[in-house]
Amino acid sequence: MRLARTNVVGHEGKRQVYDQVTPRSRRPLGVIAWGLAGVLALGAVLGTVWVLTRDVSEPRSAVTASPTAPGPAPSSPAAPSPSQVASAAPSTPAPSPVTDPAPPAPAVVSLQGAASGRCLDVPGGAAVDGAALQVYDCTGAEGQRWTASAAGELRTLGSMCLDDPSGGQTGTVVTVWTCHGGPNQQWGPQADGTIRNAATGLCLDVSDAGTANGTPVIVYDCHAGDNQRWSIS
Repeated sequence: MRLARTNVVGHEGKRQVYDQVTPRSRRPLGVIAWGLAGVLALGAVLGTVWVLTRDVSEPRSAVTASPTAPGPAPSSPAAPSPSQVASAAPSTPAPSPVTDPAPPAPAVVSLQGAASGRCLDVPGGAAVDGAALQVYDCTGAEGQRWTASAAGELRTLGSMCLDDPSGGQTGTVVTVWTCHGGPNQQWGPQADGTIRNAATGLCLDVSDAGTANGTPVIVYDCHAGDNQRWSIS
């Protein structure tokens, strides 16, 4: 719509201007109105299409949508490290060192003749190779104390052993000699009370079945008489 100006001279001689509405000036307003109507109609059409499209597409997307990925599984508690287990476990006391028991000391005995009642004796307790033996009153002196070794020896006075020097000859006086482990220094007590030499097989014997102090002790064929039987005490 266009406004036209008209000049009019008033009674005071001044020109007054009036704007008048002419049909030509109304035409642009109609064009604008129709334009707005077209825009609104187009917007309504586009809105309808968008709504219809959304209604149709949403169920399809719900069907084809991939399932929601499961969340991370709850983590299991971490296994304790060996150091943690060792620190948590009660400490085991260290075992006490085990020592082998000391072997028992060999028994020290005396050899007493059944007939004389006297003991096998080293005269004067002399620790001398070749010292001849006798029977004598039992006093417990060192020369009357005998120890049986694992090798079958009869030891006395430290390093001296009861020795059969006979080589198998009966009637030979027995002696003490430095221990060497030979079979003539090995003796075996028998069930009948005799004491037999391993090398000669002869038995420890009180000469002539004597009973007095100082009677020599010899080796002789075994017969288990009273002068060949000995008690160990």
